[in-house]
Amino acid sequence: MYNNEQFMLFAKDARVLSYLSKNQTLNTKRTFSEKMKDPDYRKRWIKLIWRWVKILTFLFIIVSMLWGCVQMYQSPYAIQDVTDLTGRKVFSAGISFEIVTSIFGEHTSQNWWNIITGNMDGQQYAYNVIGSWGEAFSKTKSPFYGFFVYPIALLLNSLIYMMSSSLNPELNETRYGIAVIFAMLFTVIIIKSFTLIFTWKSQVNQDLQQRVQLKTADITAKYKGDKSPEAKQKQQREINAIYKKEGFSPFSAMAGAVVTMPFLFATYAIVRSTRSLKVASVGLISLIDKPWSQIKQGEYIYILIIAIYLPLQIFSMLLPLILQSIKQPSSTLTVAQKKSRKKQYLIQGVFALTFIIIIISVASGVAIYWIFSSTFQICQTLGFFFYNKKKANNSSQEINRRRKQQKNRKIKTNNI
Repeated sequence: MYNNEQFMLFAKDARVLSYLSKNQTLNTKRTFSEKMKDPDYRKRWIKLIWRWVKILTFLFIIVSMLWGCVQMYQSPYAIQDVTDLTGRKVFSAGISFEIVTSIFGEHTSQNWWNIITGNMDGQQYAYNVIGSWGEAFSKTKSPFYGFFVYPIALLLNSLIYMMSSSLNPELNETRYGIAVIFAMLFTVIIIKSFTLIFTWKSQVNQDLQQRVQLKTADITAKYKGDKSPEAKQKQQREINAIYKKEGFSPFSAMAGAVVTMPFLFATYAIVRSTRSLKVASVGLISLIDKPWSQIKQGEYIYILIIAIYLPLQIFSMLLPLILQSIKQPSSTLTVAQKKSRKKQYLIQGVFALTFIIIIISVASGVAIYWIFSSTFQICQTLGFFFYNKKKANNSSQEINRRRKQQKNRKIKTNNI
C-alpha cells in the first residue's frame, strides 16, 4: 500500500506526464500559421522560397535569352541594309524591324526604299514597328522584347529626350549626338548597378573563386591517371569538401554571369532597331553602321571605335587573372596550379578572340555601349579587389590583436 507521501509524488508525476503528453499532442497537430510563429520554422520556409525564386528567375532569364537570340534573326525582327544611289550598303530608319517610343512624340514612318532585282523590278522592304510597351508583348509574343528590350529602349530614349528635348536629330545634330552618348553612358551605369544587386556575392567572392579553382586543380591532377568509378567519387568528394570549407557555390558564380547576358543581347537588339539610334550620329560616326563595313568603304574614322573597344574589352576580361597573379605569384603555385592558371588565361584569350570577330558584325552604337560597359567592369573589378584586400587586412589585424591579448593574459596568469 502507498502512504500519503508516496501517493502525492505519484499523482504529481502523473500530472506532469499528462501535461507533457498533452503538449506533445498539440505540437503534432499545430496548424501552418501556428508553426510559422516559430522563428526557426519560418526561417527554413524563407530559405526554401528564396531558393525557388532564384531557380525560377534563373530559368526565366535563360529561356528569355535563348528566345531572343533566335527571334532577333527571324525575318519579322531582322535588320536589313539598303543600297543607296551611290551603290553603298547603308542602314536606314523606316524599314525592317523598328522600335519607337510614341510617348515622346515619335511617329512610325516607313521609308520607301525598294529592293531592285536583276530585271529592274521593285519590291517594297518590309516594315514591322513596335510603338508601345504593350505592343512589345502583343506583337512579338516574347519575354525578351517585353521584359528586356523595350524597357531598356524606353530608358535610353527617356535620357536622350531629357538632354536634347527631342528625339529628332535634325533640330540640332551636335546636341543630339552628345545626348545619345551620355544617355548610353547613364544606361550602362543604371543596368550595371541593377545587375550588381544579383551578382554582388559572386563579385565579392571573385578572389575566392579563383583560389578554389587552383585548389581543385591539385585534386584533379591527383586523380588524373585513375579513371575508375571509385577514384571519380573520391575526387568529387574532395572537391565538394573544398567547396564546403571555403563556402563556395559553383551555381552562384555561374548565375552571376548569366544574369548579365540578357542585357548584353538586349543592347545589341536595341541599337540595331531603335529609331532614335538608327538616325543618330556622333560626329562622322553613324551608330547604326558597322565599323568594319565602313572601313572597307574608306570611312577610316571607324578605326577609332575598334582601337578603343578591343583593348578595353580584352583588359576587362583578363584583369581578374592579372590581379590574382599579383596577389599570388606563380612562384608560390604547384605545377598543377600553374597549368590551371595558364588554362584560365587561354580560355579568356579565346573569349577575347570571339569579341574581335563579333566587333566586325555589330553596329557602331553597340561597340560604343560596350566601351562604356568594359570601362565600368574594369572599375568594378578594381573596386572589389581593393575592397577584399582591405577586408583581408582588417581581418588579419583583428586576428593579430586577439593573439596579442591571449599572449598578455597568459603572461599575467604565469606571473600570478
